Amino acid sequence: MQTYICLFLLFSAAFATGQSLRETPQQALNQYVAFLNQSVDEVADRFQRIQGYHASMVANQSHGFPRMSPSGTLEAYYYKKAIASEALTDAEKQRLKASAQSLWKLLNKIDQTAKTLETYDRLKDYQRDNFRQAHSLIADFQSQTTQFSQSKDSLYKQIQRVYRRYQPYRATDAYLYTEKEMEQVLLSQQTLLDSLSYCLNEKNPSHWPVELVQQSILADEKLLTGLGEAKSHIAYPASDMIGSFQAGLRSLQTLKKQAVDDYNFAARQSVRHDNDFYKSYLNYYNNDLVSWYQQFVNYSKSAIHLLDYPKYSPVFVIDAPTVTSKQTNTTPFRDVQPLAFTVKPAPAPASAATFSALNAYVDFINEGLRQMNHMQILVRNYQSSAEYYRDPSRTSRRSQLTYRHDDFKVPVSEHQLLQINSQQIPTTYRTSINGQADVLLAILNEMDALSIDLINYTSNRQYEQDHLKRSDEILDRYAYLFNVFDKKKERLYQDVRRIHESYPLKKPNDPWNVSGRAMLQLMDLNKDVLVGVKAYLEGETSQLPATEAVQAEARNLIINEFKNLKGLQRLGRNNGLCPYTPYEDLTENSLKLAEMAQRPSTKSASNTYESFYYFYNNQLVYAYNQFSELAKVDVLKTINQPNLLAFRRATASVKPAEPAPKTAPEITQNGIDQVKTTTTTPLSSPTASVGKTVVKHDTVYINTTKVDTVFVDRTGQPGLVNSLEGFATNNMVLLVDVSGSMDSPYKLPLLKTAIKSLLKVIRPEDQISIVVYSGKARVALKPTSGANADEIARTIDQLQSDGDTDGNKGIQLAYKVADKNYVRAGNNRIILATDGEFPVSEEVYQLVRDASNQDVYLTIFTFGKNELTGKNLKKLAQAGKGSYTHITRENANLQLIVEAQAKKAR
Repeated sequence: MQTYICLFLLFSAAFATGQSLRETPQQALNQYVAFLNQSVDEVADRFQRIQGYHASMVANQSHGFPRMSPSGTLEAYYYKKAIASEALTDAEKQRLKASAQSLWKLLNKIDQTAKTLETYDRLKDYQRDNFRQAHSLIADFQSQTTQFSQSKDSLYKQIQRVYRRYQPYRATDAYLYTEKEMEQVLLSQQTLLDSLSYCLNEKNPSHWPVELVQQSILADEKLLTGLGEAKSHIAYPASDMIGSFQAGLRSLQTLKKQAVDDYNFAARQSVRHDNDFYKSYLNYYNNDLVSWYQQFVNYSKSAIHLLDYPKYSPVFVIDAPTVTSKQTNTTPFRDVQPLAFTVKPAPAPASAATFSALNAYVDFINEGLRQMNHMQILVRNYQSSAEYYRDPSRTSRRSQLTYRHDDFKVPVSEHQLLQINSQQIPTTYRTSINGQADVLLAILNEMDALSIDLINYTSNRQYEQDHLKRSDEILDRYAYLFNVFDKKKERLYQDVRRIHESYPLKKPNDPWNVSGRAMLQLMDLNKDVLVGVKAYLEGETSQLPATEAVQAEARNLIINEFKNLKGLQRLGRNNGLCPYTPYEDLTENSLKLAEMAQRPSTKSASNTYESFYYFYNNQLVYAYNQFSELAKVDVLKTINQPNLLAFRRATASVKPAEPAPKTAPEITQNGIDQVKTTTTTPLSSPTASVGKTVVKHDTVYINTTKVDTVFVDRTGQPGLVNSLEGFATNNMVLLVDVSGSMDSPYKLPLLKTAIKSLLKVIRPEDQISIVVYSGKARVALKPTSGANADEIARTIDQLQSDGDTDGNKGIQLAYKVADKNYVRAGNNRIILATDGEFPVSEEVYQLVRDASNQDVYLTIFTFGKNELTGKNLKKLAQAGKGSYTHITRENANLQLIVEAQAKKAR
């Protein structure tokens, strides 16, 4: 009897175990989603190879040696597992299995097309038919991938319908509610992706739907507002995935906003911008947003079985739709007088959303000023060049007058978000400040339109017919716009500040508030000095500004430092989170400004004011705004000031002297052509410079003792080429100092600019590694192909300054990475980027010397407002047989490309 009881208990336990392990319908459906995701990965892999082959084919068609990298075999595991599922009804299994089989056949067809192209390339049949079959196979591949994307979406809709039969939606269930929230976000991104595609022929004019992207930004901003409402009712770790999903959506928002602002006149000339955005957006969507959603589903299993979401399958076209661009005349901005309003004391402190909205206006103004300053420099340089084309008899002896404004970007996305966030501001105020922001945007848009007009004007050589009449009209208008933008931004800032000050402080005696008020008072006095210096240099007043108030207030801040900052932790100057650093920098630099104002330079007014302009914005405003960002309370940021003397209209009646005959270009270490002459410029020249070398893209500057900068057509001339074609494969290790001292606008941001400039020209065969060092050296990015430039850019954006410096360990680790990934006959190079000296051990010197004898070289970039003496670093660069260069705003876009061109291909 006991034997029977034991057997019964064993059978019952086994049955119960089997029941608990039995697959649920939701799990069975997720097997189909896993098959979809694996299929998307396979299609994406073939697409990347086809894309690379097409680019190589177009670039090398005259030489006849494109390259098609081999693909692997299709993975059938997920397909077999999906169709083998038994947890569904027979009817459900039959329908899903039929759709899955159809998709699997299509996937095999795609794979076969890719492999046929691989075979075609390996046999070099392109030499026989001049790539005719290659074009045909790529067209077949394009049609098949489009069909695959549609079939995949259709199958997932079937899966969703079955899922809802087993798991009806209940708004009261926190997991199902959050699942639906995330689904809405994913569908929103999918809607945008459906309107985009990758275009293989990158020379086609752009067809990017910028309006749809802007609408997507607005829609997703609203989704972000309510996302995660049920988080408190969801168990960890699933709850933690909601925050990660939100962060993923914010990253996508940032990407879209940057793409909208980057969609300027230069970007619209080809589909390169469109393609870059498509690849980045697809990458973020599949590998970030969908990934966090799937993690949420996975961690929710203990409470509920939810449905996974499939990745988006890439689609492409060979040629973009034809776009007819209409050339329209520049429309002057519509000036609207701001609505006056009376500020009334608010009954309660400002909410976090209200404060954030007010700060956004300051950010918008500062970005507008940054773009305006860029435009001032462009038109100043153009004006200098144009004057040499005023005389018709001399124009014929010169190369064509040219103008470009590739890097000017209207901050459309920031203005767009103001419209949403301003809902947090009372209507009385909002109407006025939004109207003012609209006018500022309209001024920037007119600046952009005038530049496009100037591009067409010079391209059509219209100056030969009208002798610069239209050019003069445009430059006169620019002079007006720069001045009016300055006045209107000041009014907007003062109104925003009045609104901010109408709200009572939550904790008036909080050290953040006490210090912030004292610093802002000092900033106001500094601004008065700057305005006084400008008035003196322009001859509006015969007296230098009084500086006693600035000196007294700065001394007062120093005396009361520990009283004002009482309770705030002093983390040290090398820590970017220390509030003492910007507080002290502001006070010390205010005293320096006062000293500068007492003894201004005797140089030209524009050159003298430029030093004040840079000092005020980079040493004073930067420090104050850094404190604002660190503050745990609502310390409103302040605005920069424009360099209104950067551009002055030349007197038309004064004709510039004919420059002396050019000498042969002198090729500098930087690869920039610099022509030296000894001609004297008329005193009326607005851009006369004294012994100053200026470096710009695609331009040869004539550098003289006193001569205006002149644009010269560099077509066919030697110098820097923005391409790596013909140069050796790069194995480049970027060794980056991320110690706290690198947290400055002259340092880490410039390095990021340099690296991103390189990413625009990098090739799939090139590889970039990033090693960082502060307290400890580590590999931030393993060797990554240039084909994955988005991944490299993402790592760069995440670099932050903190900790101390240990350069020796960083150098040793960098050489390990470089040696491990050594490329025969390649440009194996380490780029050390730092802002200061550090003791270099003899062991490291020897390592660098030995490596340089084995074709692994060391180049050193230094950063900072002032160039380092750098004895140790120069010795190190000499041992590494590399260059030693100080990076500035002028050469940041070029210098890393120069290093990538250090070795010619064999």
